[in-house]
Amino acid sequence: MEREERIQKSDPNGQKRRVPGGPQKAAGGTVERRSIWTRLMTFLHEVRQELRKVNWPSREQMVIFTIVTLITTTVLTMVIFGLDVAMKEAVLTLLERA
Repeated sequence: MEREERIQKSDPNGQKRRVPGGPQKAAGGTVERRSIWTRLMTFLHEVRQELRKVNWPSREQMVIFTIVTLITTTVLTMVIFGLDVAMKEAVLTLLERA
């Protein structure tokens, strides 16, 4: 909303921008609100158009990304497990001395 306000303030003519899917002015100057189904279909159409622009990874890239993710997750799990065991032993040692 703040972005829209800044855009409207910076517009030298003071005209408001038309928001896609927003209320439309009818011929008599009244605001005509589109039905929920029309707005939903417009939204889904725009989503489909944007997804066509996406640069999807190839199969080999996805396999590599998956392997890197699994290796990273395994390494970080082992590091956190090691820190957990070390801290547990430290706390138990401190409690035995007290």
